[in-house]
Amino acid sequence: MRALVPAAGFGTRFRPATLSTPKPLLPLLGVPILVRLFRHLRSEGVTSAVVNAHHLAETLMAAVGDACEGIPVAWSPEDPILGTAGAIRCAAERGLLGDEPFLVVNGDLFTTLSFAPLRAAFGAPGVVSALGVLPHEVPGETALWGDASGRLVSLGNERPFPGATGPWLFTGLQLAAPALVGRIPPGVSELARDVLRPSTQKRDGAFALVPYRVPGDGLWFDLGSPAKLAAAEKAIAAAGLA
Repeated sequence: MRALVPAAGFGTRFRPATLSTPKPLLPLLGVPILVRLFRHLRSEGVTSAVVNAHHLAETLMAAVGDACEGIPVAWSPEDPILGTAGAIRCAAERGLLGDEPFLVVNGDLFTTLSFAPLRAAFGAPGVVSALGVLPHEVPGETALWGDASGRLVSLGNERPFPGATGPWLFTGLQLAAPALVGRIPPGVSELARDVLRPSTQKRDGAFALVPYRVPGDGLWFDLGSPAKLAAAEKAIAAAGLA
């Protein structure tokens, strides 16, 4: 299976370190974030990857090369940076994603969660993408809500109707069909704003929500800030995964 790993961001909250080092190369317990992620991809059966790049793209591409942890890597450099959905469309238009379902795994996270639940949900009729989610402790504008069948029906900080499941936090893990690309507008576009919200407005049921529980199902950490990275390091070390 192929995976797209978005890794183009500026890493603003990690400055000044990210003025010279791409965020995916920052150390997580002494090992680059991207390398730890690729170790998990390999364990989950990923056999090829596409990585997008923008900020310090040449540095990132030179450091990783054409393979990471034994997984061949194809590069999708962006100028300008295209956003969380635009990256998918760009890679697809370059012929890098093929014509089979593909994973999208954010490049700024650490996880040991299995992708098997995504594969199971993806097989349901009408599903264009299966989104891994966690209970959302502080719901905001991009909190996800589902119906009784587990399909995405709303985004926002308010329950859309009695009985709606959620609020859910998107984990940055998804399994998508090539048909997802046709839902992404050209140019700069974001997954929540430009793809998920229009789907909820149409109530087309194209996105399946796949709930995970941590730590029961495994570990998951958003590494979006120095504080979050430090907390992740402490928990990963305590779990004996350093």
